[in-house]
Amino acid sequence: MTTERHEPVDPTSTPASGATPAGQVFDSLERATRRLPGSGTRRARPPRFVPSREQVAALIDALGDSAHPLHASAVDELVALGPGAVPALCAALDPARPWLTIYRAAEAAGRIGDGRAAGPLIQALHHPNSNVRWSAVRALAQIGDVRALLELRRVAQNDQGRTSWGEPVAGAAQSALAELGRRSVWGQSLELIKTAVTCVLMILALILAFSVVSRFRAELDRFGQVIPGQTQLPQFVLPTLEPTTAAERQLPAQSALDPTAALAQQPVIAPVLAPTTAAITASGTLTGTVRQDANVRPLPSTGNQPIGRVNVGDELVFLARTSNNQWYLVRLGEQRASGSAINSPDGTGWINQTLVSAPVGELATQDPVIPEVAPTPAVAPTPTASP
Repeated sequence: MTTERHEPVDPTSTPASGATPAGQVFDSLERATRRLPGSGTRRARPPRFVPSREQVAALIDALGDSAHPLHASAVDELVALGPGAVPALCAALDPARPWLTIYRAAEAAGRIGDGRAAGPLIQALHHPNSNVRWSAVRALAQIGDVRALLELRRVAQNDQGRTSWGEPVAGAAQSALAELGRRSVWGQSLELIKTAVTCVLMILALILAFSVVSRFRAELDRFGQVIPGQTQLPQFVLPTLEPTTAAERQLPAQSALDPTAALAQQPVIAPVLAPTTAAITASGTLTGTVRQDANVRPLPSTGNQPIGRVNVGDELVFLARTSNNQWYLVRLGEQRASGSAINSPDGTGWINQTLVSAPVGELATQDPVIPEVAPTPAVAPTPTASP
């Protein structure tokens, strides 16, 4: 006498009743295949090794074959593999597969909780087998993908099917919607908190940037300004004139022999009187400021003795300039330091343009004639008679 083995039967075509032989088959099938995790089930940890394709394929084949040696443990082993088994489980959710394979693949995908399986699980909600739809609903609730909300609402409102053990698919969808709603409230709260923190950080960054830019602009505005008593101007070193003639080169040797000869070699420069101040300033007065303590000379050259001294901040009245704009003929204005003075008959003198602020306006051009000093012939020492 042979024992007849019953193949799994689709519950959509057979009444789910335990009083019939078919009902007894579905009851046994439900006990063998129903391993749905509770709400407190922990997520599977990533595998410690990379499974081979042959191992994963063998476990997928065992899902829908109750006679396979790995049928009872296939779901647990796939869950233990973790995210590495998700691509194979997504392929196993193909509607062309046996319904038992899809049912158990959905269960394993839900326990792993990888969002990559959400798309195939949403497609499984249209499967004609109510067991498959029920398993897909539970898996989507575990994954928590909000993309499934619309399809779950449709199933909760329109699906009239029941599983082979009598649970309504619509009721499972309603429970899944409630679970996703609770998660979405917490998720929205977290997103609002993140958004608020981001806005506060952006405001602080803008305030800091505005402060830095304001300081930078203030420094640029101060750049180049001359503030008396606060701004340190560069010190100008007047060049030392080197002797240019043979007589001047011999002067130190002669001075060593005869000290009076050095005094005799100094040129006597007659000052050239400038036009009167009233005549020059009749058309308008141009004034400026002394930028550095400096000497005032009788001629526009450094080869003569100073006739006065001015200090930083003194007011000057510009009377004329040289044609090369290197020297200005000036006199002291009203605002001056106590030690400032120009000791000339008319109170005027020449000052280098690097030591004063440039006047704004037109000045008369004046180039005084600087007399040339004729070299003095060398005087041979007179021999003295020997005693």
